[in-house]
Amino acid sequence: MATHANIELIPGTEIMNADGRADKALIPRPSSDTRDPLNWSKPWKLTVVVSQSLFTWISVTGALSIAPMFPLLGKEFHLNNNQLAMLTGITVITLGFANFFIVPLSNIFGRRAISLVFSVLIMLSCVWQALATSHRSLLAARAINGLVCATSETIPVQMIADVFFLHERGLWTGVYFTSYFMGAFLGPIMAGSIAAHHGWKSFFWLETALSGVSIILVAVAFPETKYHRSHSSTSSSQSSLQGKSVASDTPPDTQLEKQQTRTELNALETTAHPTGRPSRSQFSPFQAPDPRWKAFILRDTLTPLKCFFNPIILWAGLMVAGPADLLLFFNLTESPVLAAPPYLFRPDQVGYTNFAFAVGALFGLATAGPFSDWVAARATRKNGGVREAEMRLPVLIPYMIITMLSAILGGLAYQKQWAWGHIIVWGYGLAGLSVTTVPTIAIAYAIDCYKPISGEIMVVATVCKNFIGFSYSYWVFDIAHTSKDGWLTPAMIIFACVIGPAVLAIPLYFGLGKKLRMWTRHSDVHRMEELI
Repeated sequence: MATHANIELIPGTEIMNADGRADKALIPRPSSDTRDPLNWSKPWKLTVVVSQSLFTWISVTGALSIAPMFPLLGKEFHLNNNQLAMLTGITVITLGFANFFIVPLSNIFGRRAISLVFSVLIMLSCVWQALATSHRSLLAARAINGLVCATSETIPVQMIADVFFLHERGLWTGVYFTSYFMGAFLGPIMAGSIAAHHGWKSFFWLETALSGVSIILVAVAFPETKYHRSHSSTSSSQSSLQGKSVASDTPPDTQLEKQQTRTELNALETTAHPTGRPSRSQFSPFQAPDPRWKAFILRDTLTPLKCFFNPIILWAGLMVAGPADLLLFFNLTESPVLAAPPYLFRPDQVGYTNFAFAVGALFGLATAGPFSDWVAARATRKNGGVREAEMRLPVLIPYMIITMLSAILGGLAYQKQWAWGHIIVWGYGLAGLSVTTVPTIAIAYAIDCYKPISGEIMVVATVCKNFIGFSYSYWVFDIAHTSKDGWLTPAMIIFACVIGPAVLAIPLYFGLGKKLRMWTRHSDVHRMEELI
C-alpha cells in the first residue's frame, strides 16, 4: 500500500485498509448508556427497522397506488385525464413539502410521538377517501393523505441516523428505499385487483385496516430513537481532522495523538458487541418537548434551503427526480393508455402490469450495490488505497443507458401502439430498474460527501422529485393530445429532464466534484450531527 502521508482528508476522501475496508471510527461516538440507540442490541435495531419499513410500505401503498382505478373514478365523478392525474399529483406535492415541518416536529417531540400521531391521521385520511362522494372531497382527502404520509419519507431516514453509525447507514438506507418503492410498485397491483372485483372504495377500506396495523406496529415495536448525548460527538474530531493534510507540517506529537485515537476507536468498533435495549420511558407515547426547540426550528428549516444551493446535493436531488418522475409518468398514463383501444385492459389487468416495475426494481437492487462496490474498490486499488467519493459515479453509465432506453422505447411503444408486452418490458420494467439504481448511487455519493446531513439530503431529493412530478399532472396529457408526435413528445421532455443532470456527472468525476468538496470542507453542515 502506498504511503498516505500527504493525502488531504477532506470529506468524501477515505483511506482504505489492505483488505479494502475503510478506516472507520464510531461516528457518532456512542455514550455508555444502554438506552442509547447506538448501543442497542442487533435484534432491537432490526425490530425498529422492520417496523419502520412496514410503516413506510403501508403508507406508500395508499398514497401512490390509485392509477389503475382511474377508469372507475373517472366514470363515477365524470373526470377527464388531467383531473384524474391531479388525484395523484396533489398527493405527490404535499408529500414533498410536508417534510419541512415534519422534520422539526420529530426533532422537538420525538420520532415515536410524531409517528403515532401521523399514523392515526393516515388511517383517518383513508376513511375520508373511502367515504368521499364528490371529486372535491376526494381531492381534499388525497391532499391530506399526502401531508400525513410524508412521515414515510423522513422518519425512517432519521431513525437510521439515530440507530446506526455513519458507515452502516448506506445499507439501511437501501433497505428503506426497497420498502418505499415496493409500496409504490405492489400497491397498484392491489388497487387494480380489489377495485375491479369489489369497487374502488374497497381499496381505501383495506388501506384503513392496514393503517390500523401500522399504528400497532409503531406502538409496540418503535421505541423513541432520538437520543441526546452530552459528550462531544466524534464527528467533531473528525470534522477537525477533515480538510487538513496528514502531512509533515503537522507536529509529530499531534499526528501520533490522532493515530492513537483512531486506533483505539477502530479497536472499539471491531470488539464491541452492544447489548443495550430501549427503556420503558422510550416506549412512552409522548416525550417532553426538547428545550432546544427554537434551534431545531431554525436548523431544520434553513438547512434544507441551504442545501439547495450546494451543487452536489442539488445534483443528487435532480438525479433522484429524473428516474422517479419517469416512473411517475408511466404510473399516471398506464390506465389511459392500456384501458383504451387497442388494449382494453380491465383495472385489475392494468394493476398487474406493475409487476414489471417490481421485477425491474428487484433486479436493480440486486446488482447496483455489488457493482458499485466492485467499481469503487477497483478504482481505490489503482489510486493506492485512497478512495474518493467520485469513484462510484462511473457505475451510473449502464443504468443511465437503461433509463434512456425506458423513456425512448416506452414513448415509442405508447405512440406506435406496439404490443402491450413491449410497453411493459421496455417501458415499465426498465423504469423500475432505473428508479432503484440511479437515485441510490446519486444519494450515496451526496451522503459520502456530506454524511452528517443525510436527512436533509433526502428532503432536498424529495422536494425536487415531488415538485417536478406534480407538474406532470398539468401538462403530460395536454401535450400528448395536442402534439403531432403524440406520446413521444412528453416522453422526450422527460428524457431531457433525465439526461440533463446525468451529463453533469462527467465534470463531477473529472475533478469538479473534489473541488466542490474542498470548497465546502469547513461548512457547518459537517457538524450538524452534534446538535441532535
